[in-house]
Amino acid sequence: MTEHGTIPTLAAPADIDQTLESLLSLLTSGEETLATGEMVDLYGLEREIKPILDAILALPAPQARALLPKLERVLAALDKVAGTLERVHGDKLGGRETHATRIRAAQAYRSGKDM
Repeated sequence: MTEHGTIPTLAAPADIDQTLESLLSLLTSGEETLATGEMVDLYGLEREIKPILDAILALPAPQARALLPKLERVLAALDKVAGTLERVHGDKLGGRETHATRIRAAQAYRSGKDM
């Protein structure tokens, strides 16, 4: 007989909310550090955020919707970090492609692909 792993349990909305709050705190302090001209190591941020988003997607819709205000605050904090990075360290950063530019390009590609 083969050994089976345990069935993974879903994260509780309260745990996800707490994780989002910690992420928000991290982004806020990181943005404040960036504003002083110092660099902040953001390596691995996407890897850390993906499981949180996956957990939210696995929740029943009403519970996921309840987390929307916190997610919007996290997105606003990410935008603020990006803006501060551009303002303070823009000359040291690579390409100047903005998130909005990438979204427009993706929409244009999607429109042409669907035809």
